[in-house]
Amino acid sequence: MSATQEIAFEQADRVGEGRSAEVFADRSGRIIKLYKAKWGKSLAEKEFAATSFAYSHGLRVPAALGIIERDGRTGVIFEHIHGKTVLEQFNRSPLGMLGALRQLAHIQHSIHKVEKPPLPSQQDAIRIQVLRARVPPWLKQTTLAVLDRLPDGDRLCHGDLHPENVLHTSNGLVVIDWEKSTSGHPAADVARTDLIIRSGRVGKTRTLRRAASRIIRKALAEFYIWQYCRLSMISREDVMAWRLPMLVARLSGQVATNEHEIQAEASELGTQFAHLI
Repeated sequence: MSATQEIAFEQADRVGEGRSAEVFADRSGRIIKLYKAKWGKSLAEKEFAATSFAYSHGLRVPAALGIIERDGRTGVIFEHIHGKTVLEQFNRSPLGMLGALRQLAHIQHSIHKVEKPPLPSQQDAIRIQVLRARVPPWLKQTTLAVLDRLPDGDRLCHGDLHPENVLHTSNGLVVIDWEKSTSGHPAADVARTDLIIRSGRVGKTRTLRRAASRIIRKALAEFYIWQYCRLSMISREDVMAWRLPMLVARLSGQVATNEHEIQAEASELGTQFAHLI
C-alpha cells in the first residue's frame, strides 16, 4: 500500500473490536478493519472480494477501498458509514427491533437474488466446520449425512447476518462484515440468522437482555423466519431442515457462553437423524 495510507493508519483511532478484528477510523474518513489472526490475510481478501461484489450489485454495503498490511497483520479499508448497529439503535425499543427485523428480512431476500458470486461453496464451508466441531463422532457423522441430503445453491449468502452486522443510518440499513459469505442456498443463510437470534451472544443491550429468555428469543426468530418466507418461495420447513448443520457448525468457532445448551440441542436433534448413518 502507499505511504499515504500508512500515515493515515498511524492517525487512526480504534472505534471497535470484535472476535476476529479491530476496527479503526482514520482522519480521512475511512474505516480500517484489521484482522487479528495469522490467517487474517485470507479473511481480508475474501471480505474485500465479497463486499466489492455485493456493492457492484447495488446492495447497501460500504465501499471496499483496498487492502492494507500493517505490522504483520492484514486489513480492509472501507468508506466510513456513520450509524449504530441495529442492536445498538433499538436497545431500548422492542417494537423498533421488530421493525428492524422486518427490514432485515427484506435485505436478506435482496441479497439472495444475486446469483453465482465468486465465493467459496457454502456446503464446503459448513462441512469443514462440522468436522472441527466440539461434538461426538456420531453427531458429526449424522450431521454430514443430513448435509448430504440438503440442496446446494448458487446464491449470494452473507453467512452471518444479524442485528450486530447491520448499521442503522439516516439512509437506511447497511450490511457489514462479509468475511463469512459464500455461494449457497438461501434457506441455509436464513437458518444461520435464525440460530443467532435464538441463541447467539446477547451483548450488553437492554433489548436483548429482555429477549434473553428462550421463549422471547424464539418468538423473535420465528417472527424473522415468517417475514422472510413471506417474501420468498422458501418455507419454514426449508429453513428448519438446516438447523442441525448450523448448530453443529456453530460449535467449531469460539466457545460461547451457552455452549452446553447448543451442544445439548444439537445432540437431541441429531438423535432424530441417527438412522441416516
